[in-house]
Amino acid sequence: MAKCCFGKFSAQGIFPPEYPYGTDLYGRLFYLEAGGQRVLIAAFDFLGSFPQEANRWRREVAAATGLPAENIWYHELQVHAAPYGPQLTGDAIDQLIARTIPAVRDLMASAEPFTCEVAEADFGTDYTMNREQYVAGLGGVTVWSGMDFDEEGRPYSQKPEIMLLGDYRPDLPAFDQPIYFDNDNDPKAYLFVFKNEGGEVMGSISRFAAHPDVAVLFELRGIDDQYRYNFDWPGYLSEKLERDLGGMSLYLNGPCGDLSTKKGFDGMDTYEDCSGEARRIGETIAARLEACFERDRRPFRDPDHCRTALFEIDLPMRESLPYSKAEYPQLEKRAQECEERLNRAVAEGRPAYEVKQLIDDRRRAGYDYNFIEEKCGFTEEQLRAHVARVTVSVLQWGEYLFVGVPGESLVDMSLWLRAQFTGVKTIPIDQVNGYYGYMATARSLTLGGYTYWASWARRDTNSLLKKALTERLGAFLKEE
Repeated sequence: MAKCCFGKFSAQGIFPPEYPYGTDLYGRLFYLEAGGQRVLIAAFDFLGSFPQEANRWRREVAAATGLPAENIWYHELQVHAAPYGPQLTGDAIDQLIARTIPAVRDLMASAEPFTCEVAEADFGTDYTMNREQYVAGLGGVTVWSGMDFDEEGRPYSQKPEIMLLGDYRPDLPAFDQPIYFDNDNDPKAYLFVFKNEGGEVMGSISRFAAHPDVAVLFELRGIDDQYRYNFDWPGYLSEKLERDLGGMSLYLNGPCGDLSTKKGFDGMDTYEDCSGEARRIGETIAARLEACFERDRRPFRDPDHCRTALFEIDLPMRESLPYSKAEYPQLEKRAQECEERLNRAVAEGRPAYEVKQLIDDRRRAGYDYNFIEEKCGFTEEQLRAHVARVTVSVLQWGEYLFVGVPGESLVDMSLWLRAQFTGVKTIPIDQVNGYYGYMATARSLTLGGYTYWASWARRDTNSLLKKALTERLGAFLKEE
């Protein structure tokens, strides 16, 4: 008989705080015994850990608890008001390991039989939007916040100042009409509610897909003195589910590299304003999930059916990324040259699409050092080989297939996974087992914009990842 248990612990004290705490930050845990498998899913209110540290956490937790390392998920929610990169290395991960191990042992000892009910919801575009779009005569742009919304709630903009173009303001006919940000998003949301044999709620798992970047909206308004640690809208979502349903709630974030929540912007000048907006969004989504659950829930089928896998896949880095940290001085020179070309093009009144490409080149050149040292923590060996080894965690449980993909994958990955593996209900989960930046597609690399700057991926990297998953995940599903 399948058993499970939920738990959580505070992350305060594992890293030296740079800011005050507006809310606590948590590690939330779900432990499952089913079909001869033991699985641990940990969801942390962090922005992103280096993959080598996330996987060290997995290995050491496995060694101390006896759980198979390949059955342990280290999932981060992309919370922007939280630590990342160098703040989550060395002693901080040691502290996290020390705090996790007794919590997991308690879960293993306390696991009990359960029943589960689930609601599946389609939120459409009510809460989320694709933040990338092509602008005629300019190229691809990215918008984080500050959009307008028409009477049907569709996001649009005619404001180049919110499109990450720096000081450049193109004079193009495209801006005479609303530019709609209406590319594909991921509308799928889920709520799983677990009860023990006495009918008491043990906990719940929810899933949606969007960036938790609302508690720091003030930074997009040029304000930099309001930072507080905050678990953003997923934390408020989970707290409302805990109040209303009981037990502990764990949120899983889907691939959201090109997705944003529909959030406010005007007046978001203080931490209190932004945290209030994060609370509004989280509690609104929670209420919608609860209403769907009350109306359409059904029993979880075959909870004893459980299979797991962990795939390691080597993927190529783009050629322009350094092959050694000794090349850092060249990065500074390259950035300076890109800046000069950009300034010259603007002064000469070159076409907007030429200027936009130079903006992208300048941003990418200035991002590489930060990318290696602050976000992904690539080692000399990885740079020399120009290969990143990513992991894909897989949990087939009942009729559902949970797939933990690397980095900030785009909505393209969610749509592809659901279309490719149709024999099960596929639930893609983002940023599992460390941060890998943006898993750019050939299309997003062509368009330009933020995903173009913030990705180590070569044009064919995402296609190679899909090819490997077609073979390996397809074989896994055929093994039954």
